[in-house]
Amino acid sequence: MLSKSKIFLILCLGFVVGVFLGKYLSYEIMAVLAMIFVIITALGWKNRTVVVIGLAGIMMLVGAWRLMSDVSQNDLAGLYGQKISGEGTIMQEPDERSDKIFLTLGKVIIDEKIYGSKILLIVRRFPEFEYGERISFEGKLSEPQDAESTGEFSYKNYLSRFGITGLVYYPKSEVLAAQQGNMIKYNLLKFKKLFVLKLAQVLPEPQNSFLAGLLVGLRKTIPEDLTDALSITGTTHVIAISGFNITIIATAINGLLLRFFKRKISFIIALIAIGLFVILAGASASAVRAGIMGALGMLALNIGRVNSITNALALTAAVMLAVNPQILYFDAGFQLSFLALMGLVYLVLILEPKFLWVPKWLRIYFLPTIAAYIFTLPLLLYHFDRLSLVAIPVNILVLPMIPAAMLFGFITGSLALIWPILAYPTAWLSWGALTYVLEIVRWAAKIPFAAANWHLNLGWVVLCYLILVSWIFYKKVWILKLKTS
Repeated sequence: MLSKSKIFLILCLGFVVGVFLGKYLSYEIMAVLAMIFVIITALGWKNRTVVVIGLAGIMMLVGAWRLMSDVSQNDLAGLYGQKISGEGTIMQEPDERSDKIFLTLGKVIIDEKIYGSKILLIVRRFPEFEYGERISFEGKLSEPQDAESTGEFSYKNYLSRFGITGLVYYPKSEVLAAQQGNMIKYNLLKFKKLFVLKLAQVLPEPQNSFLAGLLVGLRKTIPEDLTDALSITGTTHVIAISGFNITIIATAINGLLLRFFKRKISFIIALIAIGLFVILAGASASAVRAGIMGALGMLALNIGRVNSITNALALTAAVMLAVNPQILYFDAGFQLSFLALMGLVYLVLILEPKFLWVPKWLRIYFLPTIAAYIFTLPLLLYHFDRLSLVAIPVNILVLPMIPAAMLFGFITGSLALIWPILAYPTAWLSWGALTYVLEIVRWAAKIPFAAANWHLNLGWVVLCYLILVSWIFYKKVWILKLKTS
């Protein structure tokens, strides 16, 4: 008989599968399937298994409807190619580049009509803009480029997950009012900007830019040669706001703390560290999602109860997709984060008996890194076409030093907010840890054949995960038989 826990899992997975299928279903097919699942549920009311099948089917249709309704919300399509004049509120932190700034406008009004879709303004580097400002704009509305059919990057899909359906390049713009957004978010972003500014006063480059990437996910000031080195060595995740990044880093922090505190205390401190990361990153939607998945990763490593973590993963996925269903298709960070978590939940326990010869203090970093990398590798090859042949050894070498770099960096920034001179002692400690990481990364990137260009198409990706899941299921059954024999 199906337990309540398994029923809950099936219903959550039904919703997730529905979101995936929503891209391929029509409303007519959904109507027919809805009648079928309702009939199944009604006729088999006294049979729990049949009822669960019917309810799971209904949940699947709810998920499909959620995606279809979200994708279809484009009320700007009729204005493409036209010169428009309107106003809107800057809904996200301005994305500043060397020669331009990207502004995400919401609450858009054009010709006295309110629009639900968002518009991305590409404006010149100066004057600068802030989150929450209400601005007027005038320019030509363009449709984002869609290259999905050719297998290339689709800017339309990338922007769609943020609710952005229109572009305006270099419009005439003027600030109408300030602080029209969420005041909590406004103050968090102001604090983030001040924190990064104070760090720059006491740390030299490139250590300063790298630390800003570690602490707040700020990547725009990192030198291009360092960005390439991080990509070649498979360590880009440490400066990305994703659950994958936070899980790996929080694991490293937890591993360091376990050498000084009991497991429960180190777990709590690691969770606090995740919370601080989310706050420093400005508590954006991506940062909050990453923080939640990072906390789940920590939970998986500390509790070890696979069934409980599986339900927590399924519920988290269902809730996140209910809020924004498009991230399942168009957000590589979301996909990689969940795959990394699955590696931690299902692969670490299987791999651990094979690596008992590795010292425990190193195994804490070694096993989660390998598990996460194995689970994310097929999708990494699909999205980024690069296989790092030195990723695992380089991650093992640098990850133990990342918590120290972040800790001393955070203390440095906090002291610099009070008085920059106070921050110099910890700035030197942070500089030492950061320099060690950077030198390892740069040295490894120069190794001949450190990375290879390799692309997997979607069919191969699906096959890889079918093989991986089948192998894990076989090992799990084999381990259970071994324990009961």
